[in-house]
Amino acid sequence: MADPALGPVRTMRQHLIVAATVNAVCAGLPGAPKVTAFKDGWLMTGPAGASSQCHTVEELWSAVLGCFTDASVLDRLRRRRQAYAADPDNAGLPARAAGLAGPQTQGDCA
Repeated sequence: MADPALGPVRTMRQHLIVAATVNAVCAGLPGAPKVTAFKDGWLMTGPAGASSQCHTVEELWSAVLGCFTDASVLDRLRRRRQAYAADPDNAGLPARAAGLAGPQTQGDCA
């Protein structure tokens, strides 16, 4: 499946970088999920153990955002994504993975 953040060729290394980025941005937030990389995408596991398979970075962020129901935590996550993307140490794919604009809505994550 094509992914605007990764380009036409997807590698396991890219998937690992995206998973590490999402996990780093979410670390310490209440209700944070865990993201695991696979060769064809990611598995996002919510705090209660429910999981979602995601095939694009945008789909992954949509699933992750669904884990956070508190507006103040969502705002902290938004600020963390922006700061992570803006940090020169995260240039390249990590910045694209963190800064990709996804839905900013609350969802349902078990």
